[in-house]
Amino acid sequence: MRSLNLKHIRYLFPLLVLYIVLIFVFSKDSFFADEDRHLNYAQNILQGFYTDADNPSFRNGPGYPLVISIFVLLKTSPLVIKSANAFFLLGAVIFFFKTLSLYLSEKKALIGAYLLGLYPPILKWIIYMHSEALALLLICGFLYFFILLNQSAENQKRNIVYSILFLGFLTLTKVIFSYALIVMFLFYLVAFALKRSRKIKNALLVLGVSFLFCVPYLGHTYAVTGKKFLWGTQGGEILYWRTTPFEGEYGDWISSDVVLGKEKGEYHTTDAVRKHHEDFVKSLQVHSFVEQNELYKKKAVENIKAHPKKYMQNTVASAFRLFFNYPYSYTNQKPTSFFYILPNMFMVVLILTALFLGLRNLNFISFEMRFIALLACIFIGGLILLDGRVRHLIPAIPLFLFMITVIHYKFVAISIKK
Repeated sequence: MRSLNLKHIRYLFPLLVLYIVLIFVFSKDSFFADEDRHLNYAQNILQGFYTDADNPSFRNGPGYPLVISIFVLLKTSPLVIKSANAFFLLGAVIFFFKTLSLYLSEKKALIGAYLLGLYPPILKWIIYMHSEALALLLICGFLYFFILLNQSAENQKRNIVYSILFLGFLTLTKVIFSYALIVMFLFYLVAFALKRSRKIKNALLVLGVSFLFCVPYLGHTYAVTGKKFLWGTQGGEILYWRTTPFEGEYGDWISSDVVLGKEKGEYHTTDAVRKHHEDFVKSLQVHSFVEQNELYKKKAVENIKAHPKKYMQNTVASAFRLFFNYPYSYTNQKPTSFFYILPNMFMVVLILTALFLGLRNLNFISFEMRFIALLACIFIGGLILLDGRVRHLIPAIPLFLFMITVIHYKFVAISIKK
């Protein structure tokens, strides 16, 4: 195992400079859109609660608001809070380099680290006060310590503890990982019943305790809503839009403010949206956020039953949005979509070839590689079923890039015939 030294940091330091430049040049020293929501949650945490108990709204997990609450407590400027993304990303790249170093030479590991650090969508979203940079740090930290846990008999307890901490806090930051944890735990529980092994036992321990890491948050949501296993109050609304039966709509989320005519957003028309959805959305405004969530879910189930073919079409569109940022309802195609299409076009091809090579040579694939590939695929499947959009793909990029790099290095050789 290669340890990180000053030489490695020197090699990676240009990324930190690039990140800071991007943030200070393109970020605004103010809050807007989703940034306001994160700020409000952080302010609430400092006052001893997370959301209004009279009408609770859980739009995202508490991981990221908990981190930025330190900056809010110190009364730093918005630009300072956003600059933390640079250090989150540098930490992610360092962990990713250390992980690849377990398999590749130093030079090749650095190339892989730079591929992650310069992934275009990451550079786009670094300038916002969003949770993607923190999520990348957490997933890369988990990746490193979980690989170590399965590769070495040394420091087993340390690697288990750090794997749990990184994965548990990742789940609090991106709550969709909670469902991936449950599916993974059940899968390996069956696997352990069929074939007992130390690696499967450790995997179950990491998955199970990581989930328990989130119990205080689930206890809080239950205390203020009376709903068991409630991770958020927006899932029903997102599912409602995913099941829309109307032509010209592709299952992407549209704000209720657009439907109610309070704003237009970037849509070239809102007439059709209001015609199709205004009556229903307006009828929900008298209900609490928790009640709205349930009513959205109920309507979504009705849509799926009544229009299964359209739901499948929306699901395909969701998969395309996840990787290529297209299509979106009532939205003109933008040249900026090439910012996602070009890198992810190669990413999709390499993912498919890596999966093909891995399945074809399954007996030669390590346990930890199978675990990471399964986690990535379950996470992506969950995103496609719920809300596929390219920004949500970012936390899975280190998992796929690791899988692509190691499997292709192991099984593919390119030579030029004379």
